[in-house]
Amino acid sequence: MLRGLAILGVLTVHATSSAVVAVQNSWVRDAYVALNAFSLFCVPAFIFLTGFVLFYNYVDRPMTRSGLGAFYGKRLKQLVVPYILVSLGYELAVSALKHRSWEPADILGRFGKHLLNGGAYPHLYYVIITIQLYVLFPLLLPLFRKLRLPAACAIPLGFGAQWAFYLLHLNVWHLEAKGSWSLTYFAAFLLGAYGGMRPDALKSWLGVGDQSRGRGGKRRFGLIAALWLAVTACFLRMHVAYRSGGTVPEGYWFEIGYNLFTLLTTLVLLGACFRLVKGRMARKPSAVLADLGALSFGVYLVHPFFLLLYHRHPPASATPLVYHLWTAGGFVFALGASLLVLLPAHRYVRGAWLVLGPAPLKFGPKPKAEAAQEGTSAAEVRLKEATE
Repeated sequence: MLRGLAILGVLTVHATSSAVVAVQNSWVRDAYVALNAFSLFCVPAFIFLTGFVLFYNYVDRPMTRSGLGAFYGKRLKQLVVPYILVSLGYELAVSALKHRSWEPADILGRFGKHLLNGGAYPHLYYVIITIQLYVLFPLLLPLFRKLRLPAACAIPLGFGAQWAFYLLHLNVWHLEAKGSWSLTYFAAFLLGAYGGMRPDALKSWLGVGDQSRGRGGKRRFGLIAALWLAVTACFLRMHVAYRSGGTVPEGYWFEIGYNLFTLLTTLVLLGACFRLVKGRMARKPSAVLADLGALSFGVYLVHPFFLLLYHRHPPASATPLVYHLWTAGGFVFALGASLLVLLPAHRYVRGAWLVLGPAPLKFGPKPKAEAAQEGTSAAEVRLKEATE
């Protein structure tokens, strides 16, 4: 479910990005800025889930040489191959639209550079970050297994590494694309790692575990939610003031605000997901979000293509209402078109994973999906739904 909320956040960021610039100074523009800024939780939430799933699945599993080979082989197949092919598609599309040189040497030079930093299209930086995290994971795992580092140390380690990287970038390196480096999001990754190694402790934080029932668990989650509300209000206010040309705090406050806002939003939404899973009235929305989460990687890869097509046909009328409806329509069109491509492709097209990523069990070829569903326990389903 959390993965489903995160992909909706991605779509919101991309669908409203043009409105943030195009709409004149007004309360409507401020609303677009606030909505766009709030949705920025999406990528850190995905990275949190990457850390959670990796450490949850592997912290107690022996990592032999053959196991390491299988680990990287699976990631090469499921992540790197689709990334290369999708990057090539976007590279060719952008070259055509921007009338770039079609000389083979020029195309290969641009593509090679963009492949390394996710520059074939702006959203692909996230895939590069994920690849980097998969490379780092087998190096991080022994810290908590062989060296017996307490799981709780993952949190300060994540913040320390992220802020050391940020300060070095700011004062020494001056990197061209800071956001394409995994250390930019290391606090989210290792917070997820802590949750994967200590899921009961994470549930206790969120007031949803068996040991968190009663006032104590509700109080803990209430404190997190109150802190989240305060941080969110300050973060959104800074963004609105910046876009409006108002006074904004100097120094590291934007980076601090982004860091705290995204992590707290991830925790609050995860707590809400656990509660939705248990609520009878919310079973259908929970199921929809879980299904969307299962399809999120494919949606992430292809939705900018549909937004690109959509934005090439702006409304003929310049009235505000028409523009706002057109902006909302971009969100709906990008999501709907992505699902219309993904669902039949995963079900019926052999080799669709080469471009769209691995097929979710539920939406893959029928025999495989049915066999997997029959063998999944109810407890595993609840955990998977909450973290998707």
